[in-house]
Amino acid sequence: MNARRWALRLAAMLLVGVAGFRAAPAGAQQPSVPLERFMLQVARLWASGDADALVSLAPADGRLVLDVGSQAGGVVQARHASATLRALFNERETLSVRPTRTTIASSRPAQGFGELAWVSRPRGMPAQRSATVYVGVVAEGEGWRIREIRVLR
Repeated sequence: MNARRWALRLAAMLLVGVAGFRAAPAGAQQPSVPLERFMLQVARLWASGDADALVSLAPADGRLVLDVGSQAGGVVQARHASATLRALFNERETLSVRPTRTTIASSRPAQGFGELAWVSRPRGMPAQRSATVYVGVVAEGEGWRIREIRVLR
């Protein structure tokens, strides 16, 4: 292949590559709060058993994946998530909650997850149980929003 033909093919490939690249939409920007700080907020809310405040951190569509182990998990609306979390917090007494891991999974759109180590016991009972609370998050606007909560025993 002569040099001119090779240069034209290279230029065409570069144009295709540049045309395929798009800047991230305004809603896909990185959150202004680090994920670690957001997970500290989630841990405080979990420790206080504030189901409504946790659910208020769901994305604007109000839907999140919820699996607390007592029933089959799935995508639920905010009011169902609040009711399920309230029931969980009513039956268990929290002894401790602490963030153990945070990971940014992708940047466009910004997504990640955090894990909480949750030690609790049934109300009025001495036996304690440890669980991991998986919290999947997505960036929305300038902040993180909870897209998924799973209690893993």
